Amino acid sequence: MAAPHVPPASDRRSLGRNFLALAVSRGLQALSGFFVLLAAARLLPVDDFGRLGAVSALAGAAAALTYFGVQQVMIREMACFPATSGAVVGRAILLRAALAVAAGLGLALAGVWSGYDGPLFGLLALAYALELCRSFGMLGCAVFQAHERMGFETPLAALSGLVSIIAVGLALFLGYGVPGVLAGLLAAAALHAALAWRVAARLTTPSFAPDFPALRAMFLASSVVGLGVFFQQNLFRAGTLSLSWWADLPAVADFQAPHEFLLKLEIVPQALMLAVFPALARLAPTDFDTARRLFRLVFRHTLQGMALPACLLAVYAEPACQLLFGGKYAGAAPVMRLLALALPLLALDMLVNNLLVAIGRQRYALYYAGAALVLAFAANAFLVPRYGTMGAAGAALGSYAWLLVFSLRFAARHGYTPLALGPALRTACAVAACLGAASLLRGSPVLGAAAATLAYGAVILGLKGATRRDLAELRQIRQAGRDAARAKESPCP
Repeated sequence: MAAPHVPPASDRRSLGRNFLALAVSRGLQALSGFFVLLAAARLLPVDDFGRLGAVSALAGAAAALTYFGVQQVMIREMACFPATSGAVVGRAILLRAALAVAAGLGLALAGVWSGYDGPLFGLLALAYALELCRSFGMLGCAVFQAHERMGFETPLAALSGLVSIIAVGLALFLGYGVPGVLAGLLAAAALHAALAWRVAARLTTPSFAPDFPALRAMFLASSVVGLGVFFQQNLFRAGTLSLSWWADLPAVADFQAPHEFLLKLEIVPQALMLAVFPALARLAPTDFDTARRLFRLVFRHTLQGMALPACLLAVYAEPACQLLFGGKYAGAAPVMRLLALALPLLALDMLVNNLLVAIGRQRYALYYAGAALVLAFAANAFLVPRYGTMGAAGAALGSYAWLLVFSLRFAARHGYTPLALGPALRTACAVAACLGAASLLRGSPVLGAAAATLAYGAVILGLKGATRRDLAELRQIRQAGRDAARAKESPCP
């Protein structure tokens, strides 16, 4: 077998170019995702949209087991030991396939326990096949990430997004309902996975030579990350699942529409975290100071960047829901207003969680995410029967705040303090200006949102929340990352 091709350090893209490529690809995914969400919300009956949300949440809850931290461990090992990349990728594929079988068996049992009949089981099977294609597609894209060649993701995202828009649009137009929506999404996800692996295999040819000790070692390393990822991903589904058990389908729809919309807005910060992770994984073992500088720089700008959409959506929840979902979702606006506050919390937690994986302290996420999931379902069991969608929204917001508080605490134990007081004060001043401008023009949402955005940006720039020094610091970090990439091996944790 030919030796796997590993681009030298000089071929690796810069952090800025990788972020731009990922931001564009995630933006394209967001556009197609928004189209599917809004088209389904507007064109499906409310009960059918609630059924789509309930089935997707249950299938996604089981499929979350397939992720199991495999991607993060694979990227870290490829970044630190490029000579073994082919074997690492092969082990990751085998491990994900085995987990997919186990998750499928668990989903079948969950469907029986939930009382699903034949048609609902068919929808559940479609939803699970969709999640599997997404899972393996993301594993292929993780190979791009390990090589820091994220530019490959952009055309793949554009093509699969176009296919999903066309397929789902046709399904809704022809009246195929929920099965048509799931089948259209499945076709797009399968195409994306196939093309992603065609490119990934050219960067690194997977090696499936039997090496059970190494496979067991990857399983043990990823299991710590994986259980934390499993808990965190299912934390996002706790509200939808709880409403499907203890409320009704219209309540599921009122919660699912704004909640899924807000989660899709996290695609841009997710692109930044994906671009940053390989650099953190290389720098953390060899250059603590530079890794911490990168963490603080990204933390500051993530906080400042995500507070603005949180503010705007909280203020303009009613017109936003009316514009996005139509008048059928009467209870969506209060949910949107409350959950909008979670946007910066979730984005910052993604960053800190990636840092913990990069420094080999991923076991912490297992503890606090597991506790958050248990508390979320306990809170929902109490709140949903009494307060419906707002109870689920309150439990979700509290859970997301819990994640950030504890991830920051464990990161600080190892010296990665964000120095967040200054950025938090600047952001608070900018938020006050944003709210002031929005309140003056509350009767005109478009003008108010534009004025609030300008006021927010002016305060951030005036208080030096973003300066040329940030670019200079990023260039220094980039050079340090290149120096680390030239090393043949790094003592990764």
